[in-house]
Amino acid sequence: MNKPEEELELHLRPRATETVSIKIPTDTLRSLQKVAASQDISPEALLKLYIGQGLRQDLAKLWSE
Repeated sequence: MNKPEEELELHLRPRATETVSIKIPTDTLRSLQKVAASQDISPEALLKLYIGQGLRQDLAKLWSE
């Protein structure tokens, strides 16, 4: 049975992280910041979202071959 929305809990498992540094064209970074602001998230979170989506798609392709 589904719980009412106020009773739902999100359990995230901690994952090891590593800091990376990349060079992004200035105009691309500005666009990323605008999109992130429009979605009320940080540019870092948006980058993680984009990377995660692309990675999942590529991994799905690899596993299907």
